[in-house]
Amino acid sequence: MSNLSNIISLNIIKFPQNILIPDVDNDVSIQVVNNSEKNENFKFVFEGENLDIILKSAELTDQIEFTSKETKNIDIGLNPTANGFGKLTINAYLLKFLEYTVKVQKVREIVPKTKIHKIFENYNLKGAEKVDMINPNEFIIEKKLKELEKIEGQLEKMRNDYELAGSLESNNTEAFSKVTIEIIDKTIKELAKGHLYNNNLSISLGLALELSNPNEQLNFYANLIRAYAIEHLNEVTEIVKGLDDLDLQQKLFKSLVFDQISHNPIQASNLAENITDLSIKIKLLFNIAKELMDSDKSSELVTVLKKIIEIISKSEFDGIDSKNQKFIYKSLKDAIHGIAEIENPIAANSIIEGLSKQEIKEAIIKDLFDIIYKLVDEIKTKIESELVFSQYFLLNTYTSNITNEVKSFSSIGGNVSNNILSGDFNFQMVFLSLFSFNFSIFPFIDRIYNDLRFNLKKSIAYYIFPSVNNYQDNELAILQKTTSQFFNNFANVPSRVLIFNLDFIPYLGKPTVILSSESQLNTNLKSKIEKLGESVNLIIDDSMFKGGKIYENLKNILPPSKCEIINLILSYEFINDYNAFLMFIQSLF
Repeated sequence: MSNLSNIISLNIIKFPQNILIPDVDNDVSIQVVNNSEKNENFKFVFEGENLDIILKSAELTDQIEFTSKETKNIDIGLNPTANGFGKLTINAYLLKFLEYTVKVQKVREIVPKTKIHKIFENYNLKGAEKVDMINPNEFIIEKKLKELEKIEGQLEKMRNDYELAGSLESNNTEAFSKVTIEIIDKTIKELAKGHLYNNNLSISLGLALELSNPNEQLNFYANLIRAYAIEHLNEVTEIVKGLDDLDLQQKLFKSLVFDQISHNPIQASNLAENITDLSIKIKLLFNIAKELMDSDKSSELVTVLKKIIEIISKSEFDGIDSKNQKFIYKSLKDAIHGIAEIENPIAANSIIEGLSKQEIKEAIIKDLFDIIYKLVDEIKTKIESELVFSQYFLLNTYTSNITNEVKSFSSIGGNVSNNILSGDFNFQMVFLSLFSFNFSIFPFIDRIYNDLRFNLKKSIAYYIFPSVNNYQDNELAILQKTTSQFFNNFANVPSRVLIFNLDFIPYLGKPTVILSSESQLNTNLKSKIEKLGESVNLIIDDSMFKGGKIYENLKNILPPSKCEIINLILSYEFINDYNAFLMFIQSLF
């Protein structure tokens, strides 16, 4: 037993004195007293070796608070899992709640300084990245269908005259020399613009491809699409997606984004997703965001910024060269910064938490710390535990062959030393206590057993059966079958074993030992006991304590070739004087 502190007292008020067998109530009840002048919290830890611990008090799974001087009962059950012994350890910890201050990262409610305008300025398109704005009225001419038919006829005649002039001899071309390729191209453009007015885009585009200059064809083709897209964006988008010329396709998508930025920024952001160049796509989206910010359209602005974040998050970041990686990382950081300013830092933090790449997440937290986060003092509580009580018990356990007799033996309070239960018969003395008293003799016999075994390296064995019916038929059967079962290895004992049929009688004024006279070993035993001197009275009895029913039963049960049975009677003084009891047992070796 180890009392490490006076702050707590643990008193065992119920403890199994019998041999532990499985699936019965092997209950332990502990009375716990908080000796402190203030409320205290304790945690109890029960450890079992060859024992399953059953917590019967619900609060045992957590800390238990005791008011000053409060007493509480704690109940557990024990279930053995092996033959021999089970070790129960009871530990009590005092829990100390300590407060301390730490700096904790918190998300801000608002961004401390506005920087978003300056951030957006960094994404201005330059040089070849820019697209000149288009005036759609330059590519749409109001013409009625009859007018267009007339112009088509004129165009056909011009072409015929031009071809004819080219085939005649020079002195015969005067009549056709007024028709030039420039006039034909001008008429084609006029006709295409007229058809565009009448929503005949396919005819207009076909005419654009009839221009004489290939470069002029593509420029006019693109401008017709851009002009038509102002009012018919969805139709144009599908046409552009279907183009086989990918360079033209990307050029058109970029131009359409520019045309829609001021007209319909959200549509422009949707178009930007079709651009394959990631850097250009991001720059265009930031320009759209700037337009929305200047127009004070915060909800649409947040939508575009989240689109930038989504596009970057889905990109193959690792496959991009280092220069573009820096640009894309900066774009991601700036977009999240924008979310923090336009929406709130909490929304920005949620986006950061959702990033899949840990290294990018950590870098953005570091770079945007002053924008999104702050350090605040926070009081935390930690629990320190101090072991204030520790005690262990060794209990005898048996699990291998639980007969009805073994169950009855255990329920009456029967017990057997663990060396017998584990099959270790390396002993020369066995103490059999077969009588019932108004107290249990198990605690001090077991203490003697453990002191001799672990401290003095000497070995005894014991068997306790506190009879309540003076060994009438039922109890005699239990005695016979359990001793046969537990002592079944007697046949293998190398030498004869002393069997002490132990009984106790009331106080005689001095520790008194009575040996019955039937044993031939009395002379040897007498000389050993007499070495204790006058501290012990020794009586060799030839009448009252000689023989008896139990003695005869034991002679019939135990093999006489291996056992020498001796009636041993001790006065109660030995029960109250443990040291005297221990010295007496030692003297018998």
